[in-house]
Amino acid sequence: MLRNYNKKGQKLPLFGVGPYMVFGMGALTLIGIILFGYVLKIGVLNSPWTLIFRITGAVLIISGVIIWFVGAVRSDMDDHIESNKLKTDGIYAWVRNPMYSGWWIAFAGITLMWHNIWMLVLPFINWIIMTITLINSEEKWLSELYGAEYETYKTKVNRCIPWKPCKDRIYVTEISNARWIAYDIPGNVGWIIYIFCLARCFVIEPAFISSRVLSGIMVIAALPAVFMMIGIAELVSERFAKLDRKLPKVRLLRGFGALVLGGILGMVVSALGLIYGYYIGESDLLLIWLMLIGSLLCFVFAEVIYKTYR
Repeated sequence: MLRNYNKKGQKLPLFGVGPYMVFGMGALTLIGIILFGYVLKIGVLNSPWTLIFRITGAVLIISGVIIWFVGAVRSDMDDHIESNKLKTDGIYAWVRNPMYSGWWIAFAGITLMWHNIWMLVLPFINWIIMTITLINSEEKWLSELYGAEYETYKTKVNRCIPWKPCKDRIYVTEISNARWIAYDIPGNVGWIIYIFCLARCFVIEPAFISSRVLSGIMVIAALPAVFMMIGIAELVSERFAKLDRKLPKVRLLRGFGALVLGGILGMVVSALGLIYGYYIGESDLLLIWLMLIGSLLCFVFAEVIYKTYR
């Protein structure tokens, strides 16, 4: 337990590791922007992505500031820390670390303002930094202080991403480790192929991008990628929390359910791209074929694991 008390009898520090972690995420974001945007100058996307990225970025920045403000200023978190009480209501019923989450979401929004495909890795690296840091610091302290109360709270409320708290029944899978790995590897290969090929479409700009309709279909193809990333982020979070075999329905849907949906939508969009591409006489559609195969793998193996939960 960290012995950095602020007041007599107070068991937890008022600020914890927050300032150091936020500084680290901010420094990484700045380095990434300088490296990809001004030194290497690679991965810059043009219209219509410029507008899409900046609008999304602005929404994330505003959302992050609001989440931080509510968690830091509009809640009575300081009083709970000083009186050694676990805060679980208000915004803390939706996310366990709103002050840190707000910064992370805002940094992600700032990253998007540069409309650069390679900078998309920065929010995920920051998420990993935040997750690992919290697991090995504040979550340990809270678990030691509050015991079963905090462990129950963890199963119902997300660490970083604000979401409706889980209050429904628990789903369990008894699938063996060998079968899990056999399904998990090709499923992961699938979403990686899909997202990699989608990114390549806009980085190398193949000939079919010159077709306005096919270019539009590729823009729509970003939606399945978003569902896939939501699913992967949730599953990684569950793995860190050792919850992957025993999940509330909300987390199950947000993990494997999002991957299944992403795979279905990816297959539909890829098939439309192929049909229209061959209709207008495009011959080099390898990237779209790979997207179709990737989304199929993602759907099939996520669905197989999803159905093992009872």
